[in-house]
Amino acid sequence: MDISNLNLKETLAGMPQVFNPDVAGDLVAEIQFHVTGDEPGDYYLSIADGKCTFNEGISRNPSLTIDTPSEIWLKISRGEINGQLAFMTRKYTVKGNMRLLMKFNKLFGLA
Repeated sequence: MDISNLNLKETLAGMPQVFNPDVAGDLVAEIQFHVTGDEPGDYYLSIADGKCTFNEGISRNPSLTIDTPSEIWLKISRGEINGQLAFMTRKYTVKGNMRLLMKFNKLFGLA
């Protein structure tokens, strides 16, 4: 899938298409995205039963919350910047299950 022309919402909505259920196993989690910048919004991914779904709004009980400017997450998604480096240089911040963040690339076919 060519993601170079997608906006932030379309990019996040497409994440279930690249989700790897084999990596997820019996994982049950909600990943909240609080997005600022040019394309602000709140979205979350629900993972359960080997499936991932995209949702608009705010999760009631997120396992992981990612606070990111839209332009940063788009660059990470497109491979223009390294997600780990962006995190370490505080281009985005997270709260919650750090182990889930560490599995992100494998969960979403980026590794």
